[in-house]
Amino acid sequence: MANIMELKEYDKVVRRFVTDYVNNLTPDQMRDMIIEQSHNDLENIRRDTGQIDVFEEMAGWDSEVAESVFKDFNITIEDYYE
Repeated sequence: MANIMELKEYDKVVRRFVTDYVNNLTPDQMRDMIIEQSHNDLENIRRDTGQIDVFEEMAGWDSEVAESVFKDFNITIEDYYE
């Protein structure tokens, strides 16, 4: 299928839609979208490079939250390095 707009103009349309769409979401809808997208992002990392990279990514996003979760699941990333 052919493009119908120049990329610069297309980008303006998409950015406008996203801005208007997000501005009309409730906080709960935004939270749900972020949760789902974040999970998808981490799952893509797992498929591409493995679980250790996911855990490292999680720690990069928020080390305190990651450490709390790792502790609850008895995960020590250092155990996976030789």
